[in-house]
Amino acid sequence: MGMARALMEAGHYPDILFGASAGALNAAWLAAEPTLEGVAALARRWGEVRRRDVFPLRPWDLFAALAGRADHTLSSAPLARWLKATVPLARLEDSLLPLFVVATDIESGEEVLLERGPSVPALLASCAMPGIFPPVRVGGRWLVDGSVASDTPLEAAIKAGAGCVYVLQGVPAVPMARPRTALDVLLRSVSVTLARYSDTNLARWAGSCQLYVVPAPLVPGTSPFSFRRAHELVQAGYQQTVAWLGQARPVEAPSC
Repeated sequence: MGMARALMEAGHYPDILFGASAGALNAAWLAAEPTLEGVAALARRWGEVRRRDVFPLRPWDLFAALAGRADHTLSSAPLARWLKATVPLARLEDSLLPLFVVATDIESGEEVLLERGPSVPALLASCAMPGIFPPVRVGGRWLVDGSVASDTPLEAAIKAGAGCVYVLQGVPAVPMARPRTALDVLLRSVSVTLARYSDTNLARWAGSCQLYVVPAPLVPGTSPFSFRRAHELVQAGYQQTVAWLGQARPVEAPSC
């Protein structure tokens, strides 16, 4: 949210929003209130959430997954309750700005863009990390984390008419300390894979629009399963984006 605040303060307000995984949650809040006040409210939300609200570690869920009796290791029920209590949109089409939530069809591997319907199932699907949260049934399809098919849905944005696109990265490009838990190792590995795919995707579409990539901040010691340092991440994102804006250049299309 610090990144979005810096962009808006510099006059770069969004016209349309796409989001995958945790980015879908941010996009939903911003689409409902695309103002600096909305950004501040979202930052407070992230500062209030705790791990138990999103990642409940229950031994029986883990045992069922290891025994091959379940397709997930964490229940998504607490996350669903948190979304119902906090998301400002009952339906995706209620947003002030056009909003597209990105998910992945687990059976076909296709990118799925959700723009209508109840918000909570759509956001739950976009955040359903494979093997961690269960797939979500939406519109007759079993959906999982949108990052699997399209972490940066540039093709969809360009087809929607976007002439200038800002990609807000979620993973720092610099080396990070070795993760210490099995889940952190899993997520770090997935992040590396997605980052490599994202680089290829950026190069592919750079010539089709003005494409800016806002770098993610690095706050040592942070874990994707902990929200204790959310305030530090927001502040670091804001400060780094302010500095980046002073020298921002669009991504160059690769030469033939």
